[in-house]
Amino acid sequence: MAKQSTGYTALQLSLHWLIVLLVFFQLIFGDDMGRYNYFLRSGQDVAPLLTGYYLHVGVGIAVLVLTLARLGLRLTVGVPASVPGPALQVRAGEALHYLFYLMLIVTPVTGLLAQYVDMRTFGELHAANKPIFVLLIVLHAAAALYHHFVLKDSTLRRMMVPGTN
Repeated sequence: MAKQSTGYTALQLSLHWLIVLLVFFQLIFGDDMGRYNYFLRSGQDVAPLLTGYYLHVGVGIAVLVLTLARLGLRLTVGVPASVPGPALQVRAGEALHYLFYLMLIVTPVTGLLAQYVDMRTFGELHAANKPIFVLLIVLHAAAALYHHFVLKDSTLRRMMVPGTN
């Protein structure tokens, strides 16, 4: 396990925000995949949807690779200690982060399994991840704003500016 750092590195922050952008892209534009799959199953021409399909798959693979890189950095470089607070609050924050990592791995994997193994089963699992992601994002953003405006601690600031290790 890596040593405890006092801040995130520029690379860790860059990966975080790049993954955020890619996930938002998928959440906004990923609904066309349902239409693509419907056309495919019903024998309709999918050619007009192929650009969106390849973009969705490519971005999904990028999210998976970048998440694995981020986890690797987490294990080798470390992460700052949680901001002090009530034990339940700290545990909830840690749980939210682990759920994000889980979803950032499971979602692209189920998408790939849907395309290459079983569209119906894995496609449904993949699609079911969207509301979970939205909920996690809302909770994460609310917690960041709570830390910044109510607790007035450094949680949000340290996600913007690299710290020292």
